[in-house]
Amino acid sequence: MLAISEQAQRVIGEIVEESELGPDGGLRISGTNGGNGEAALDFELAEAPLDGDEVVSEGGARVFLDEMAAEVLADQVLDVEAHGDHFHFSLDDQR
Repeated sequence: MLAISEQAQRVIGEIVEESELGPDGGLRISGTNGGNGEAALDFELAEAPLDGDEVVSEGGARVFLDEMAAEVLADQVLDVEAHGDHFHFSLDDQR
């Protein structure tokens, strides 16, 4: 299952709160076939998970994963780095 770093938990919580998505809001990650045999991941804010989404909740942060994203990210850690006035999400192996 996807793990969420403490830094990412804090940032996701702040972003969701600022966007006024409500108590069920979170970051949704969906996967698509990138055409080269690898999955491409899309990140967006969502008011709630969609039917079939896996919900990962850690430290108050909620991340919704569609079926492909859940499979691709099963052994990953979602992290974030600040870059001036914006953030970059990254994924690392849990090992």
